[in-house]
Amino acid sequence: MKWTIGTKIGAGYALALAMLVVLGTVSYRNTAGFIEAAQLRAHSYQVLDNLNKVLSALKDAETGQRGYIIVGEEPYLEPYQSGTAAVNKALQNLRNLTADNPNQQHRLDALAPLIAAKLSELKETIDLRKSKGFEAALQVVRTDKGKQVMDDIRKLIAAMGNEEKKLLEQRDGEVKANSETTIATIVYGIPLAFAVLALFGFLLTRTITRQLRESINLLSSSAAEILATTTQVASGAAETASAVSETTATVEEVKQTAQLASQKAKYVSDSAQKTAQISQTGRKSVEDAIAGMQHIQEQMESIAESIVRLSEQSQAIGEIIATVNDLAEQSNVLAVNAAIEAAKAGEHGKGFGVVAQEVKSLAEQSKQATSQVRALLGDIQKATGAAVLATEQGHKAVETGVKQTTETGESIRLLAESIHEAAQAATQIAASSQQQMVGMDQVALAMGNIKQASVQNVSGTRQAEVAAQGLHELGQELATLIGRKVA
Repeated sequence: MKWTIGTKIGAGYALALAMLVVLGTVSYRNTAGFIEAAQLRAHSYQVLDNLNKVLSALKDAETGQRGYIIVGEEPYLEPYQSGTAAVNKALQNLRNLTADNPNQQHRLDALAPLIAAKLSELKETIDLRKSKGFEAALQVVRTDKGKQVMDDIRKLIAAMGNEEKKLLEQRDGEVKANSETTIATIVYGIPLAFAVLALFGFLLTRTITRQLRESINLLSSSAAEILATTTQVASGAAETASAVSETTATVEEVKQTAQLASQKAKYVSDSAQKTAQISQTGRKSVEDAIAGMQHIQEQMESIAESIVRLSEQSQAIGEIIATVNDLAEQSNVLAVNAAIEAAKAGEHGKGFGVVAQEVKSLAEQSKQATSQVRALLGDIQKATGAAVLATEQGHKAVETGVKQTTETGESIRLLAESIHEAAQAATQIAASSQQQMVGMDQVALAMGNIKQASVQNVSGTRQAEVAAQGLHELGQELATLIGRKVA
């Protein structure tokens, strides 16, 4: 099947559009996957944070219970009350965050009654302290029922935390894979598309130029024939009437040749107009592609800002953890001092010694929890730094893509302008061909009336000669436009 010039140019623009669509689709999917994986990582961190809040709130509640049992004053119940409320809130958050994870939901189902039992044990001892005194509450504490429940709670929370950490590792791998795929698409896809389009453009230009050259050669040949024929008619205008019929036949042949030239010129003009329209459509497609690349660049900048804010919040959490660690150290020192004073007091200081030992135990637990949180926070900051670096690299790659797409759009714009100029020239050729047809009609009419108006015949022949010369010159100009002269 032989393609027209317009079809070939349309195929070129279709190829360019298809490659841009493929590159844009791949980049969009990879970027969307990157964003989704980042959101899932943040989701896992929220689950871990709420698990820590559950443990912390239970410890606060236990601290308030023990303080009230020892002292018996209402202000010591404030940590118990705030811890109870915080536990319920953290559990509800965990329910919502793990709604799509059946394993975690089952663990929460097992965790909820344990927490309820722990809170019930705390409330029981507090009520006993209020109604029956210190010894009754202390007997319940010494049963170690609350400690066993607390150990079970810690095991369940540790299991949930381990599963979230595994999910974090998996999502980190997804983020890395999406980032590498996006970079590979931009680094290798755009140069490959540029090379393919450059090769196709070269072949397309070569094919179109060859077809135009053939049409111009035919047009120039026809114009030369017309010029030669009209010159002969002008020189033989004074011959006898016996040559009139032969001259008339020659003019008729010239007229048919001019009609053929006019038809070809009109075909060239129509093809050039279609080409110009297709080039405008391609230019609009490239502008849309540039706008899409700019939108991707804006999304990459938004991701970078979110990661920077996450890093700042991690640093603030680190400062808070340092303060908590200092408080634990101070509590440990106070507990040691209190134990010493209790030993000095003898039998009267035994109860105070128990309190000192509990305070020391709580201080040690707080110090251990702070160390664990600090280690987790260090991992978060490292991951955040890696994400910032990857985002900056992605941002630079997107900027390069925007630049190259803009340069491609500028090249297509220049090509569209050249095609538009060629279309105008083809239109002028078609108009000149039409004028030639009018001149040849005048020649035919003059030859029919040559016996009555010899002077009119000579004048019409001269007009035909001028029109043929103009057609020949236009053919030469069109040949010059495609970069090659016609003999």
